[in-house]
Amino acid sequence: MEESIYNLFLIKRPTERWLRLAPAEQSALQAKINEGLAATGGRRVIACNAHWWNEGYRGWGVEEFPDFASWRHFADLREKLEWYSYLDSWSILGTPHELLKPENAAVPEPGKIYQLFLFWGNTEAHYLLSQAEKDALWAKLLEVGGSAKMIVWARSYWASEEYQAFGIKMFSDIAAVQHDMANQQQIDWPRYVKARALLGTLWEG
Repeated sequence: MEESIYNLFLIKRPTERWLRLAPAEQSALQAKINEGLAATGGRRVIACNAHWWNEGYRGWGVEEFPDFASWRHFADLREKLEWYSYLDSWSILGTPHELLKPENAAVPEPGKIYQLFLFWGNTEAHYLLSQAEKDALWAKLLEVGGSAKMIVWARSYWASEEYQAFGIKMFSDIAAVQHDMANQQQIDWPRYVKARALLGTLWEG
């Protein structure tokens, strides 16, 4: 049985072509995208608004498809609609990480804060640790990150030379995010990994 495929997308901004569409035209085009997503067996796991957090990205999200063929069919449909010409964005594919079982994945909830993390890889400091030290470090990370709920965790090394993995965490509020990041600093986590994170709230509308 084939693995499901995740498509992580990050939207920098709408293009001039999109902005020149009338609201009704924008809605009609978005409806075609949503219809195509459903027709290929895909679903939008989450879509987040990120404009309040940074100026570089307006939003981000993840779509899931039952297999690669379904994803490819949806990608072809977007190409025919010239979807790429309406958004300045980029995306990356992934497959489910074995450490997050589907039944344990959290469901997005309104009013929460979401953190997207992109994992480049381990640093030299991590590679110089013994296996016992690596195991202890990861155990500490899981211990200090207990308040977050995982929604997506994917391996992307097979689709990108730049990113090894990506995932999405759900936090109760911004204070919980700050607490989690402070805990990571306490165990010196940034010393051992190369990663970046983006925050967001559920996209409305």
